[in-house]
Amino acid sequence: MTRILLKLVVLAIFLVACSKTKETKVSKVDHENKPNDSLFLKSDMYLTKLTELKKFNGVVLLKKGKKTVLRKAYNISSDTLSKLYVNVESQFDLRSVSKLFAKVSVLRLENEGKINRSDTIGKYLPGFPNGERITIQHLMDNSSGLPREFDTSISNTLELSPDEIVTLASKEKLEFEPGSEIRYSNIGFQLLYYIIGKTNKSSYSLFLKENFFKPLKMKRSGGNFDADLRHLKSYAYGHYVDDEKNIKSVDSFLQDEVRMGNLHSSVDDLAQFLTILNKEDHASLIHDHSISHAGGTRGKRAYIYRNFSQDYSIVFLTNYDEIPFEQLISDLENILESKKVKMPKAVLRKSINLSPLVLKKYEGTYDFVDAGHLLITLKVEKDSLFLYQKEQNNGVLYPESENVFFGDKTSEESIKFVKNKSGNYYILMDFQGVQWEGVKVGK
Repeated sequence: MTRILLKLVVLAIFLVACSKTKETKVSKVDHENKPNDSLFLKSDMYLTKLTELKKFNGVVLLKKGKKTVLRKAYNISSDTLSKLYVNVESQFDLRSVSKLFAKVSVLRLENEGKINRSDTIGKYLPGFPNGERITIQHLMDNSSGLPREFDTSISNTLELSPDEIVTLASKEKLEFEPGSEIRYSNIGFQLLYYIIGKTNKSSYSLFLKENFFKPLKMKRSGGNFDADLRHLKSYAYGHYVDDEKNIKSVDSFLQDEVRMGNLHSSVDDLAQFLTILNKEDHASLIHDHSISHAGGTRGKRAYIYRNFSQDYSIVFLTNYDEIPFEQLISDLENILESKKVKMPKAVLRKSINLSPLVLKKYEGTYDFVDAGHLLITLKVEKDSLFLYQKEQNNGVLYPESENVFFGDKTSEESIKFVKNKSGNYYILMDFQGVQWEGVKVGK
């Protein structure tokens, strides 16, 4: 069975039979945890069950106040020589968590009088198209109007220098008037990384090293393409599950990635970084009494969270695709807030029969704008609804109800069809607890 939703969202964003096996292994408890600590017991039980279901592989660090509740590695496999195997000191790719470092860097530079969030980027990038309309704040807020990603025809961005990346970005057209909408833009943050480095007369990675990594003794953190990588001793290679449900390693960086902002770190280092965030200096970054950021691509997920109202922190880093990302975040928050959570359990969904007339209503091409204008096409063939991407058949969608479909009976990932006021359908695609909306743009 083709793993439809996984393929779609991994291509767009970055981003198994569930049963206990003898392969599952969890590392020893950190010395700071006490057996009678209820928060430790509950969080450890939750993550252990998730790992046994092959839904987690990585490292978690939870803090309540100044106390470490949990600091532990969870492994699907007991093979310590496997690339999948991790320990509490493993170094993981941070992906978009790098953007939080950029935001904190801007606030520090502003405090030092070296930058102003209301400045237009034309001040730092003379001649940049629309540079007089886009501000530093627009880049930070994803409201610049710049696209999410570079043109898909450009596949070698990994080899480009920072200057070449800026030149490439200058060729992109605005999708909306700066400040009028919010739409995720990796391109916008590449410009922000460049500007931060320029104010330091160096690079973004070197700025972080001098201003955060060294002062905070984050010895396991750095840029993936730094000249000196001697500290990178325990790199966690990413992993994904293929169509046959085999776990595969991601052994290299993709050619469409970019070097600027490409960072790695450990849970201890990130927890240390969270300690410097406060309500006074970082008030503009606080939403719902907290500061957080997520990141991910194929085989890699990262998350950091600092809650000020209840004084706790969450850091988890994984080298595995299959985690229920949003659900995991919600459940860990509930555990630390002493709320009830449902322990993970296996999923086995059942399909129903729908007539071709019902399925015909959903045919068409859908545009997922926030996922970089990902296009999918749905067609009724052989009395079933099939999903196509770039004219390639990615498999059948099974109906669970008249408007909810799934591609894998062991997964909670879904596609839901919703009718708008005009009587037209749009899609809500749920991937690992994150919803992506697809608007119908053609038959």
